[in-house]
Amino acid sequence: MEDDSAKKHDPLALPSPDVLREIEREQAERRKEILERRRKQDSQLDDEAKAARVIQRSYRGHRERRALKGYGLDPSTRWLEALKEAEYNLTTRPKPRDEQFTESQTTTQRVRSRWAHVGAVARRAGDDDTSESEVDTESQAEAQKVKRQQKAEREKYAKTMGLEYFLEMVDQKHRYGSNLRRYHQEWKKSTTKENFFYWLDYAEGKELDLEDRPRERLDKEQVRYLSRDERKKYMVIIDKQGGRFCWDKNGKPITTSPDFKDSIEGIVHASDDTPTWREVTTGEKPEPSQYASGSDTSSTNTSISTGSHEDSSKYANEEFHDAKGLNKLNHISVDALMNHLLRKTTKKNTWIFVADTSFRLYVGIKQSGAFQHSSFLKGARVSAAGLIKIKRGQIRKLSPLSGHYAPPVKNFREFLKCLKEAGADLSHLNVSRSYAVILGLEGYIKVKKRTKSVRQHAKDMVNPEEKRKREEEERDKSQSAAREREILAREQEAARSRSYSYRFKKRVSGRLGSIGGKAEQGPGPSLLEQKSSTTLYEPGTQTVEGADGGGGVMPPTPPSIDAPSK
Repeated sequence: MEDDSAKKHDPLALPSPDVLREIEREQAERRKEILERRRKQDSQLDDEAKAARVIQRSYRGHRERRALKGYGLDPSTRWLEALKEAEYNLTTRPKPRDEQFTESQTTTQRVRSRWAHVGAVARRAGDDDTSESEVDTESQAEAQKVKRQQKAEREKYAKTMGLEYFLEMVDQKHRYGSNLRRYHQEWKKSTTKENFFYWLDYAEGKELDLEDRPRERLDKEQVRYLSRDERKKYMVIIDKQGGRFCWDKNGKPITTSPDFKDSIEGIVHASDDTPTWREVTTGEKPEPSQYASGSDTSSTNTSISTGSHEDSSKYANEEFHDAKGLNKLNHISVDALMNHLLRKTTKKNTWIFVADTSFRLYVGIKQSGAFQHSSFLKGARVSAAGLIKIKRGQIRKLSPLSGHYAPPVKNFREFLKCLKEAGADLSHLNVSRSYAVILGLEGYIKVKKRTKSVRQHAKDMVNPEEKRKREEEERDKSQSAAREREILAREQEAARSRSYSYRFKKRVSGRLGSIGGKAEQGPGPSLLEQKSSTTLYEPGTQTVEGADGGGGVMPPTPPSIDAPSK
C-alpha cells in the first residue's frame, strides 16, 4: 500500500499514454494558433513595409532634387558649414596683443599670421556660398552643365561688399558698419597697439561714448546675418506657370505690403504671434506696427528701425539741404547724389532683394541697423541687390539701390535678363528712376577719371622727375610696413649667410675663381656669384625664408585692424 501511494505522488513518474496524447494534441492546436496569428501579422507588416519604402523612396528623391537646386541641406553640408563658421570666428576673435603676438614669434611668423587673418576675411567676402549638395548626376548632367556655365557668367560681374562695411562683417557682433567706422577713426587717432575690436570692447575704448554715435546705439544696432537654414525662409521661387514670385517655404505668392512683418520664421503676417529675431535674442519688444495700431501715427523716436518707420538719420546730406538757392550747386557731388538716392532705402515698408551667383533670390524687409542686404549672404558677394515691390506675386518695381554693395547698372541689367530667362512675368515691371541717375553718375565718373588720367599723363611728360618721385611714394606709403620689411630682410640675410647651401656656393665660387688666376682679372662674377648676390627684396615686396634659408618673395604686409599697420 505504501508503494502504490508513493507512485501516485511521484512528480517524476511518466504519465500514462492517454495523458501524453492529450498533451500532444493541445500543443499542436496551440502551435497552429500561433502560426496563424504570426501569418496575419506578417501580412499586415508587409503592406506597411511596402508603403514605408515607397514613402522613403519618394522623400529621398524629393530631397535630392531640392538639394541639387540648393533648396535643402544635407547633414554633411550642415557639419561643413558649422566647422567653417567656427574656424572663421576663431580667426577673427578679438585678442590682446600679447596673446596674438608672443615674444617667441619671429617677424615672419607675425606677418604670416596677419596674412592668414586677412585671407579669412577676404574669403568670406568673396565667397559664393554655393551649397555643397549641388552635385551632378548622370540624368541631370546636361542641365547641370548649363547651370555651371550660367553661374560662371554671373561670377564675372558678381559684386563684393564695399570696403567700408568690412568692419561690420569682421565684427563678431556684426554692429552696424557706419557706427563702427566712426569709432575706428578714434582708434586710429589713439596711441594704442591693441587690435581695434579688442580696444573697443575690452581695452581703453570700452568707455568711449561719442556724441554723434552714442555707445548705446553702437551696441544696439547689430545686423542680423542669416545662416543657411535661416536663409531658406527668405528664398523666393518663380512659378513656372504664371511667372509669379512665391515663397519657397510655403509656395504662397508674395505681396510687399505693410500687412507683413519679419520674424524668426521669415516673413509672416503682421497679426502672427511669431516673435521677431531681436525679441528672441535681446528680449526687446518690437515697436507697434501699422497693422496693430490701425494708423500711421505711431512714434518714430525709436533708435532702431524695424521697417515700419523711416529712419532719417541714415544717408543725411545736411550741408546740401541747409544750403539755399544757387548755393546748393556748391554742395552737389557724386556722394551727395548717391546719399540722396539711398535715403529711399530708409523709408518705411522698404523691401529689399539679393541674388547670389547661383541666381537664388532672397527677399526681406529692410530694417536700418538690423536687417540689410548683407544679412542674406553674411557679407558674401552677390550678383544683384536692390529694392523690390511685388503685388500678388507680380513684380511691380525694381531699383538698383544698395548701400552695402552699390552694384553697377551692368549687374542690374544682367539680373533683369536672368529673371526673363527664368520665366518671370515682367509685364507689370516699372524700373525706378534711380537706374537712370546711377547710369549717368557712372558715365560721369568714367569721364572724370579719363580726364584726370590724360592731365596727369601730360604733366608726367613735362616733369618726368616728379613722376618718378610720385611712383616711389606710391610703392609704399606705410612706414610700419617698410620697417617690417627692413627687419625681415636683415633676418633673411643672417639666416642665408648661415645656411649650408650659401656656404657651399661661396666655397665653389671661390675655387672656380682661383683656377687660372682669374679671380681678380675675370670679365665679371661667376654664375654662382651672380645667383647668390640676387636682391633679397624689391620695393613693395617681402622676403620669406625658404627651406634652405634663402629668400623668396612675398607681397607686402596687408593693411589690417592691428595697431602696427596704422
